[in-house]
Amino acid sequence: MKIKYLFLALVFMVSAGFTPLRADDDEELKKKINAAVMEVYDKHLKEDPNNYETRFARANQYYFNGEYQNALKDVSMCIDSTPEKEADLLFDELMLRAKIYDELNRLNEEAVDLKRAYTLRPSALNCVDMMAKLALKQNELEIAENNFNVILRKEPNNFDAVYGLAQVEVKRHDYEKAIEYANRGVATFPAEQQVYLNRSKILESIGQYETAAQDLIIAMSVSEDVRKPITGLVEMSDTHYNAVMSALQEAIDKAPQVGMFYYVRSSIAMSHKHYGQALRNLRSIISYNLYDYHTVYANAARCHYELMQYDEALVNINKAIDQQYTPEYFTLKSKIELVRGKGNNYKAATDALEQAISLDANATAPRIEMARLLIAQRKDKEAVAQLDAAINADAKCNEALLLRGWVYKYRLKNEPNANLDFASVLQNGTDMASLRGFALHEMNRPEEARAWAQQIIQDNPLPGGESYYYAAALLSDMGDNQAAMKYFDSALANGYGSLYDVRINEAPYVNLKLLRRDAGYNQMVTNYQTNFQERQ
Repeated sequence: MKIKYLFLALVFMVSAGFTPLRADDDEELKKKINAAVMEVYDKHLKEDPNNYETRFARANQYYFNGEYQNALKDVSMCIDSTPEKEADLLFDELMLRAKIYDELNRLNEEAVDLKRAYTLRPSALNCVDMMAKLALKQNELEIAENNFNVILRKEPNNFDAVYGLAQVEVKRHDYEKAIEYANRGVATFPAEQQVYLNRSKILESIGQYETAAQDLIIAMSVSEDVRKPITGLVEMSDTHYNAVMSALQEAIDKAPQVGMFYYVRSSIAMSHKHYGQALRNLRSIISYNLYDYHTVYANAARCHYELMQYDEALVNINKAIDQQYTPEYFTLKSKIELVRGKGNNYKAATDALEQAISLDANATAPRIEMARLLIAQRKDKEAVAQLDAAINADAKCNEALLLRGWVYKYRLKNEPNANLDFASVLQNGTDMASLRGFALHEMNRPEEARAWAQQIIQDNPLPGGESYYYAAALLSDMGDNQAAMKYFDSALANGYGSLYDVRINEAPYVNLKLLRRDAGYNQMVTNYQTNFQERQ
């Protein structure tokens, strides 16, 4: 999900202690540089199409860009054109094509190129390494083991080859020996981040999740570049949340002045809708003065908002805005102002959204929130205008399409326009964020809507229960409270922690407004009261 990668970007910003270029600015710069480089290659190849050295350089650039089919086309032409006497260049070309085949999972063709490259340069350990890793993928364990040992005979301290042997033993289910190899890498290079990342993968593969998470935390401490270990923790938390959170808490207990541990822990908790757990760590960052950074205050504001602590939410979002003007922060402030005024403080909420839109007229979130404010005031045509602007900025913004369809159908009584919007939603993905099931329901396709609810639960086995919450909201809208209550119970059992969603939210489409009328609803919420409390 996009939210997760945004969180990772924010973590890296905090760890660096400065505000980098905006991500879209950075991406735009990369595109410009790449376009200039490719233009030079294209110009030279237009002048001399047979220049296989220039074509090989372009193939490498395509590969670097992830354009594997273009890279494959270029490098194959190079291999066909390069004379055998130019063995060094031919070797490099074969190695590049083998890497491309590996990315495309064309393993048999990769094996052919590696074999040919090896005959050209048998002493090349990079070729032996690729042969070993390919054998590992194909479960040819003896070949993999032999090749990793070839590398180690020439480079006894090659920890990547040691890691390869550990992977071989995992596949053989000799876990004790696998850990021995992983430990050997750490013992040889205790200050090298990669050996801890390697051992973590071995430990995770054999089910020792908390210990694996601890290695990722150690990896954070031995290098200034924390991207790989944090990404590892985030990915592991999707399936082994408690192990990751326990390992991070242990790190906090041992080093209570290291702000990064609190920040990573709180951000992982937020990504899984565990707002009470996240807020505990964010409060520690603020009270210990570990970071004075706008994302910390903004995250705290979000947690306070979700836990219906609106005064504290407003204090923290204002602190974030004092440091950094962003559409996201003003959009959150608008939501806070509205609920603080018990749903009637339209002026303060509108002022904040106007500020957000002035910062970025193409930002969709403030436009959607402005539309919701207008809908609440029965200003439906003005709401449509805001949603038009959001959809013009992002034609695949399903949230805006679905909401505009709702306004057309239920307020403006324009069924044809509503159905066009609902049909557009169906063209834009099937995942949880696509809201596809809600459009199917509006188009009177209930069985497909139910199937979507089941699918998003199957596809999102995340601690936090968000997919169950979406399913509960959908089935409630469809009038099936029995099924909706079961999904809601599962959402809460998995830790879904937005008290605002549970008690207040009525915004179309994803809400529990109808389900709240169920006789067992309040008791179910009471049973899971700890979801909405600050805790470790």
